[in-house]
Amino acid sequence: MHKPLDSMRLIHWASGAPMSSKLPISDPDPDPGLLGPDSISWRLHEEQWLITAGARAFLMQAAHPKVAQGALDHSGFAEDPFGRVYRTIQGMAILIFGTTHEANTMARNLNRLHHTVQGTLPESIGRYTAGETYNAMEPLALLWVHIVFVDSLLTAYKSFVGPLSDAVCEQYWQESCRYARLLGLTDATLPASYAAVQKYMREALASGEIAIGPAAHFIAQKVLYPPMPLLRKQWWMIVRLITVGQLPPDIRQAYGLRWTMRHRVAFRIARGVGHLLRRLFPNALTRSPLVNFARRRVRGEFCQSTEPVTNTNCGSEEKL
Repeated sequence: MHKPLDSMRLIHWASGAPMSSKLPISDPDPDPGLLGPDSISWRLHEEQWLITAGARAFLMQAAHPKVAQGALDHSGFAEDPFGRVYRTIQGMAILIFGTTHEANTMARNLNRLHHTVQGTLPESIGRYTAGETYNAMEPLALLWVHIVFVDSLLTAYKSFVGPLSDAVCEQYWQESCRYARLLGLTDATLPASYAAVQKYMREALASGEIAIGPAAHFIAQKVLYPPMPLLRKQWWMIVRLITVGQLPPDIRQAYGLRWTMRHRVAFRIARGVGHLLRRLFPNALTRSPLVNFARRRVRGEFCQSTEPVTNTNCGSEEKL
């Protein structure tokens, strides 16, 4: 029950970074949490291939100058880039699959941390001027972080699992707004539809809200070309390929990342191999132990069994 996600284990083996041996959620209370087992989010996240969204999401988030500078100044990203990405993924997993108590606790912890992320931009970039202040709780910075996280997950699903209808993408976006509101966003800031999200992203680069500066380039270098032993570098070439291949062309170009016909062909091959592996090894590389735990929890299986869990509030009325 406390085994790490198999796909996460592969990513961490390739990077050489340490990872926890436990799932990020453990509360056995059969509370469905913010979204619940009937949500589109739980259904899509049963596919472990969504882990391929992680590096892409981080590069997309870093395209916002204030987000990138905050990551460098306050997160220890330079010393531990994979740990930073891993903790972000784990935190979002708790919001999506945890009990109401777990989700609210995580949201409070993130908000408390974000309130301390403040500073100034060292140089002018895009529509921002040198010396301008940043704060991780700024609505537009929060919005960019959220929408590119959602867009990256949907892009990964479409790339490595299968097509999604407009209706499914719309429902996934609306469900994501439930935890976005816990993190400081409001209906006045959140786009009303997924179509509006896509329009916002297309216009952000042209408006100067999104601009790739030195901080973003530093983050991209750390994610795409991390120092590691030669054997792991060969594996990381695949991670780099599928990360860059999922970036929007304008963002990829702004980062200065080469994307030739050879890269495009290799990306198509990687997608094909991914589809094949998904069919050949559905239990190991498709069905997420995280979602399986959450579904079993909602069914009340841990309150009826003797399996060890770290929290024993089965049936508790405590809901924050």
